Amino acid sequence: MQDGPSGSTGDQPLAGKRLVVTSFDLQQQEHRGIAVYSKALLRALKQSGAEIWLLTDFDPPIRDSSLKRAAGPVKQLVYEARVLHSLAKGYGGPLSPWAAVRTISENKCLRRLLGVWLGFRDLGDRLKRRRSYDLDQLKKIHLHQIVDSPYQRLERLKYFDDLDGLIGARYLYLNAFREALAKPPKPVTLRLGGFDALITTAPMNLKVNGVMVQTIHDMIPLEYVETTDHIGIFHQRMLMAKAARRVFVSRSSEQKYNRTYGEQTEHSGLCIVQPPSLEVPQRNSRRILNQDLISLPSRNQGGEKQLTPFQYVLFNSSIEPRKNLLPVIKAYQLSGLPALGIRFCITGQLKRDSYSKQVAKHADSNVILTGYVDESLKTSLFLNSLMVVSPSLVEGFGIPVMDAACLGIPVLASPSESHREIQELYDFSTYVRLCDARSPACWGEAMDALAQREQRRISNLGNQAERDRRLARYQDCASRVFEKFRQDLCSQILRENH
Repeated sequence: MQDGPSGSTGDQPLAGKRLVVTSFDLQQQEHRGIAVYSKALLRALKQSGAEIWLLTDFDPPIRDSSLKRAAGPVKQLVYEARVLHSLAKGYGGPLSPWAAVRTISENKCLRRLLGVWLGFRDLGDRLKRRRSYDLDQLKKIHLHQIVDSPYQRLERLKYFDDLDGLIGARYLYLNAFREALAKPPKPVTLRLGGFDALITTAPMNLKVNGVMVQTIHDMIPLEYVETTDHIGIFHQRMLMAKAARRVFVSRSSEQKYNRTYGEQTEHSGLCIVQPPSLEVPQRNSRRILNQDLISLPSRNQGGEKQLTPFQYVLFNSSIEPRKNLLPVIKAYQLSGLPALGIRFCITGQLKRDSYSKQVAKHADSNVILTGYVDESLKTSLFLNSLMVVSPSLVEGFGIPVMDAACLGIPVLASPSESHREIQELYDFSTYVRLCDARSPACWGEAMDALAQREQRRISNLGNQAERDRRLARYQDCASRVFEKFRQDLCSQILRENH
């Protein structure tokens, strides 16, 4: 548990509330973006006194013939292991339903085939579809009743510390997507039963018979063509958010949503500031961050690579066209940084698409492609970086910029509205510099100037003193941002209906 964002233990406005939170983004292989937001949300709700249940569609049937006559506790133990294993591994592979959705959204022929399939589904398939779920009737895993599970010791599942249990709703998210594609589209209904509210970590094609708070991160699938989201499904999810209480992660997202869909009711939406994402260890464990060399996997040069602290520029994000990484690789190569021994570290999983192939092609020996990194390595990379770059064409928020600003690291970012909003917070304008993303030459010059200035400053201060400064600053900034986030979130859950 990091000792930064620790809410006030005496202030628990959600005490006695039983809340259900969606898990769709925590079920993905990579925990970026919305998954990071999901973990902060769970922690905020738990520290506010609520009982938290995670709604997952990892609900595997037990079909092993050898277990047919097994006692109920045996089957429950096997069921628990399979659900926890699924959450630990995440969706992945070509047979994943989400991989299928992405593939369909990118291929016209497959979209047409899907339309034919939707039009001629047989009666048996229609009977299998579920359009409603009763939460009181679904399978549950009470996490406090599990004894010494190996899965609870996995770093990926640390967010279990903020959960009371899991609810298995088989094919819930897949059915919600399918209903969004139906003609006319309809939501999947959840009956809350003994729960007080449903909180979504991103808009879902769901409706409930009670309080629902939907989180809206961005409008990117509608305003940017090169996206993996199916725009029809995304549009239906946005429509369902109109009937809910809404939380926006930036003012720009709120403005875009209201301009596109109109504001349903007065005060129905609230803009909140998302906390930073780094998992900083407790003070007595921070010596592990005092490294002379940082070892990390490298996907393009083969084998293990090492980075020298404060001798590299960091890009921490997914690799896709809107992240605008290629021009920055070019800018780095045009700058004087390679000659100074300053490398470019890129964390992000290469995909099997043309953009990732271009990134791999342009990455020379000074550009390190690590692939997806775990949370502890991500923290180390941020803490020891010379500067952070975020050249995105469009963002809902901009977590890498927030992380760097909280640490007090120079950030070179594109002038998107979400980045401007972060720059306006606290004293972040001291660290966040906006640069025209259309000009590699401009970026190269800015990277060169920032890197040399930062090297001189750290050289005078010393590596260890700089790490201590960054950690102390992060603890202070993260605590303030998290507490405001927690209070705002509680106010939206508890507010009276108008």
